Amino acid sequence: MSNHVETFLAQLIKHIDKPDGAVPQARVRITDHAYRWYFALNNSAKIALHQSLEGLSDLDIEYQRRVALGAFKHIEAVHITDGRRLMASQGLTPLVDDIQLAFERLEAAEFNVPWWGATKRDVAEAWSANKTFNGVKRQQSDRLFDAMKVVEWIVQSADASPVPDMRTLSTMLFYDSKKLEEKSFANLIRRLMLGQLDDDVANLMDDGPKLLEYFGISKYPMPMRFKACAQLVCRGVVDLSALHYGIGVSPDEVKGIEWRQRPPYLLFIENRASFERYVREIDDTGVVIYTAGFPPRSWVHAIEIIIAEIRGEVPVYHWGDRDVGGYRILAFLAKRLDIDIQPYLMGVDAPVPTQDHDEFEEKPVVGLMQAIESARGYPAISALYEDLGKFQRPSLPWIEQEQIAPISPLEKNERA
Repeated sequence: MSNHVETFLAQLIKHIDKPDGAVPQARVRITDHAYRWYFALNNSAKIALHQSLEGLSDLDIEYQRRVALGAFKHIEAVHITDGRRLMASQGLTPLVDDIQLAFERLEAAEFNVPWWGATKRDVAEAWSANKTFNGVKRQQSDRLFDAMKVVEWIVQSADASPVPDMRTLSTMLFYDSKKLEEKSFANLIRRLMLGQLDDDVANLMDDGPKLLEYFGISKYPMPMRFKACAQLVCRGVVDLSALHYGIGVSPDEVKGIEWRQRPPYLLFIENRASFERYVREIDDTGVVIYTAGFPPRSWVHAIEIIIAEIRGEVPVYHWGDRDVGGYRILAFLAKRLDIDIQPYLMGVDAPVPTQDHDEFEEKPVVGLMQAIESARGYPAISALYEDLGKFQRPSLPWIEQEQIAPISPLEKNERA
């Protein structure tokens, strides 16, 4: 069958293939608007097309009756005498059967995810209207179910559970080591989880790969870096005071911590370069924890273990960029750890490093206020919010951590 015949039949079938069943009989007018490509064919191609259509038992062809002398007689209308049989002859499944099969598969699909029932109803509603659900067509149900397998794994895995690397997990779930590396697939996972995520997580994890990293699913899982003068309890006991530059451990190995003395402060550092510089240049007994920007879920659990005995006993600081991202991370840590955290070197009065020509990228104050608004219940963040509200200018210079030389809170407080 020629491409012209296939194209013509495909357009005809759209008129009869309906979600509630194939129309048994129909008369379809062939207009030069809808079938422009047909009218543009040369006469030889049209004649060949007509002959092929006339050979189909489920079609009656009606040609133009009034044409100019010598003009070509085009098809005026096509009578479809048996819609289902016509579709079967082309190897096509009627839409109603396709929908029924998709719904049967959807109904049978079960995942141990609290919101799967609501999601299933939303999927059914979209597919019934012949629409996509989060970009997934009815014919792509396997893709939806594969994404839900990952969602189920995330929901059912505990914060402290060891997380396999991305390729190992991908092989476990799909027998395909690279499936989780597909960005479009990771983005689908994010869209399926979006309504259940903390607002700060949803805003900062703005694509699928970032969200997977938050849940600890990455190609090369990164050890958690921190520094403290204490005994770290893992399978054995590690004397952290012997390590000037701190330690890097898998977060699921952190079982407890024993303090020899109460540390003078706890400092979270968002940027890796700033953390490494801090632990090399500042030699005191403070606790310094690298958060990797927005800390993965398993890191947060390990942090909870580390700070359990000193929370509320020592001042807590967070040092990040003075921008929306840094402020959102500050707010998230305060809420997730349920602890008052003071912004460090990132407040309204933070020193702005000098630059050539004194050109700075400005960040709107309104955006900064919105980033921490959800954590206004914590005194230090509430004070920052009020300082921003009182600021006389509409924007503040953007401060990147790497631009600032590290200084210990102990030294900073002495200077104040």
